[in-house]
Amino acid sequence: MIPKSHPRYESLVKREKIIEGFKRGIVAHAGLIAHGRGEAFDYLIGERTEDFALVAEKAAVAKMLLANNPVISVNGNVTALAVDEIITLSKILNAKIEVNLFYRTEERIRKIVEEFRLHGAEILGEKPDAKIPNL
Repeated sequence: MIPKSHPRYESLVKREKIIEGFKRGIVAHAGLIAHGRGEAFDYLIGERTEDFALVAEKAAVAKMLLANNPVISVNGNVTALAVDEIITLSKILNAKIEVNLFYRTEERIRKIVEEFRLHGAEILGEKPDAKIPNL
């Protein structure tokens, strides 16, 4: 148990969620590395969100609100860290949720889909019916 008084409490809780997601087969090996790289960068910039990132966040939300058919793509890390938050966001934006993996295995797809369904969400991408050429 990480004490809430620890100066990096939130970061360490996220790390534990990623590790648990990996153990459950949701997060890929590369997802552990990507998260660690992100943690290192966050540490270097002082664990704060830069102004340009807040502007980009607002622009992304505006695009989603204006979209005719918004879709939120999730991977293993997102699922391990923020399944409930993604479901809430999808309801606010009236957006679909899809699983979209770079390190794709049928088992990981199934586990991510199951996680979202366990939390009460519909999720696309379990049985894709098309493929984008050259990807």
